[in-house]
Amino acid sequence: MKFFKPILDWLFSLQKNFILVLIILGILVFGSLSGALGEMMSSPIGVAKGNVFRYSYTCYFNSNDPHAVSPASFSWINQTNYFMINVTGVSGSSVSFNTMLLGFNGSSSFGVCAMNVGTGMASISGYAGPTDASNFYFMARNVGMMGRMFPSSLMSPTVNGTLMMNYAGVSRLANHLATSTNQNGATVNSDYYFDQATGMMVQWRQEAIQTSGNLQTNSTQMMKITSSSLWVISEFPASSIILSFIAITTVLALIVSGKVKFKKACHFEVFGLD
Repeated sequence: MKFFKPILDWLFSLQKNFILVLIILGILVFGSLSGALGEMMSSPIGVAKGNVFRYSYTCYFNSNDPHAVSPASFSWINQTNYFMINVTGVSGSSVSFNTMLLGFNGSSSFGVCAMNVGTGMASISGYAGPTDASNFYFMARNVGMMGRMFPSSLMSPTVNGTLMMNYAGVSRLANHLATSTNQNGATVNSDYYFDQATGMMVQWRQEAIQTSGNLQTNSTQMMKITSSSLWVISEFPASSIILSFIAITTVLALIVSGKVKFKKACHFEVFGLD
């Protein structure tokens, strides 16, 4: 019987040691998560390498001018299967990404781009979608109403308003930017919507209005997000990860505690130890 006593002593000590290890491990993991979360919160970028975003892309044209002709690009744009943005890298305040426009007939156009979310400066090579939208695919994350979209730029546009909107079946808090300019005699009104938590553009609409007397021509382009690989992750907040870890470690501690007590009771019964 004495042969089993060291084993039982070890099992009894395991209960206390295991709980102590769990506490130490919890502190270390919480510290690591806090550091990582602190770094994430300090960065203006809300996307990461591998994030993919797909958009519908359509155009509309109407006019009471019998001589008005729809822009040539509208016909092939309306044959778009989807427009896609693929984040290829993140460094500091800069996001690198590729773009692809895929047609229903299998044709495709590609672009290689980068944008500094702090300053709003963008570089584009190849086809990156509509010109006005391509300069605003990203903005700084967690910027609220009247905040600068690009925090490091004093010339940055500001968020006009925030509202809840539904995108790809998910309700998101969105930032709204509205602009109005005059281009070639036409009034061009643009609306941009960004997911506030990530800074990603989720919708763009631009309408060009040309008037001549009683004649008016409206040309409209629209992009709207249809799917996102990012939102599946972002819907599960970091605080839940910490709470889940605490819950799991507590359950494990209770399980081990119960097993040790169970083994202790069994050995008392079998070997008559007290």
